[in-house]
Amino acid sequence: MRNLIEDPIHTLQYWSPALITAAIAWFILLLLGDTPIVRASGLALGILGITATMRRMGYVASIGGGLTIAFCPIFWSQTGGGVSAPATITIAIGLAGLATIIMTVISGRYYIGIGLGIAAFVAIFWSQIGTPQSLRLTGFVTAWIVYLLVDMILLTNPRPDAKPPQPPKPYHTIGILFLFTIGALNDPLLTLLAPAILLSLFLSYAQLSRWYWMAIIASIMLGLVLLINTYILIEPPRINLLGWRQAMRWIDLGHLIIAQFSIFGVILSVIGLARLSRWYPPLGTITMIAYGAYFFFGLTFDGNFREVLLLPLLIIQVIWMTYAVNAFGQWVNNTMKSTSHTWTHLVSALYLILPAILLWNIIQS
Repeated sequence: MRNLIEDPIHTLQYWSPALITAAIAWFILLLLGDTPIVRASGLALGILGITATMRRMGYVASIGGGLTIAFCPIFWSQTGGGVSAPATITIAIGLAGLATIIMTVISGRYYIGIGLGIAAFVAIFWSQIGTPQSLRLTGFVTAWIVYLLVDMILLTNPRPDAKPPQPPKPYHTIGILFLFTIGALNDPLLTLLAPAILLSLFLSYAQLSRWYWMAIIASIMLGLVLLINTYILIEPPRINLLGWRQAMRWIDLGHLIIAQFSIFGVILSVIGLARLSRWYPPLGTITMIAYGAYFFFGLTFDGNFREVLLLPLLIIQVIWMTYAVNAFGQWVNNTMKSTSHTWTHLVSALYLILPAILLWNIIQS
C-alpha cells in the first residue's frame, strides 16, 4: 500500500488494475448474476484484494487473473437472489475495524487497538449473530489475508537482482492478526492458513513483540479448537481424516479444479509454481503449504458447500497461473529485446481469453 497523501497519482496507477477488475466484476454480478447489491459489493471487494495480490505480476496479467477467479464456476455460484448474509456481521466487522484504528492512533500501541477491535467484534458476533459461517465473509477475509501475506513476502524477500529487502509494514502484521482472528471466529476453517501465516511471519524477519506472538498463537489455538468442534467432533463428522486414502476423492477433486480453469489453466499453474519457486522461494513455499492444506481439506470434507469452501485453493492457483503468464511475457519481451515491455503486455492480453470464455459460458447458461 502506498502513501495516498505523498503520491496519490502513483497510488492510483498502482491500484488501478484492482479497481478496474473489481468494478467490472461488480457490474456483471449485478447485471448477469442478479446479485443483491450488498452481496455483489462484498464479492467485488474480494476480487479487489485478489487482483491487488497479483499486481506485481503485471498490469494486464493481474486484470486477467482477477477476472478469471470472478467468472470461474465456484465463485459465480455465490451470485443470485435469496437472502443475503446478515447485515449485523457487516456492522460488526466495520465497528471492529474502526475501533482498531482509533485505539491504535490514540494509544500509539497497535496491540491495544487490535485487542479492542477484536473484543468489539467478538461481543457483537456472539451476542447478535451466533455462528453463521458466512461464506462471503470467509472469501473476503481470505482474499485480503492472501494479499497481505504475498505483499509482505515480496517486500521482505525480493529477487536478488531487485531492490534490497525491507522490513514488513505495520499494516501487514496488524492486518494479518486482525483478519485472521475475525475470519477464524466466523468460520474456523480459516485456521488451515495458520501454518502459512506463521511461516510468512518467520521468513519476513519481522521484529514483533511478545504480545503479538501471544495474540497470534492464541487466535490460532482458538481457531483450532473451533475447527475440531465444528468439523470433527460432531455426528456425523464433516471431515473424514482418512478420506484422502480413497482414490475417487482424488479424481473428483481433480475434476473440480479442472472445471474451474480448464486443463490449460492447470498447466499454467504448474508452470507458474515452478517459476515462482525459482525466483521467489519463500513465496513458492508459503503458497504450496496453504494450497496443500486446502487440498487435503478437499479430500477429506463430507459436508455442504465444499466447492465454495475451497475458494482459497483457487485463489492460490490463479496466482500461480498469473505468474506463469507474466514470466512468459517477460521472456518474449527479452527475446524481442524490447525496453518498453510492449511484448509483456501483449502476451498478458492473451490471458484475457480465459475469463472471456468463462464469461461466455455464464451467458450461455
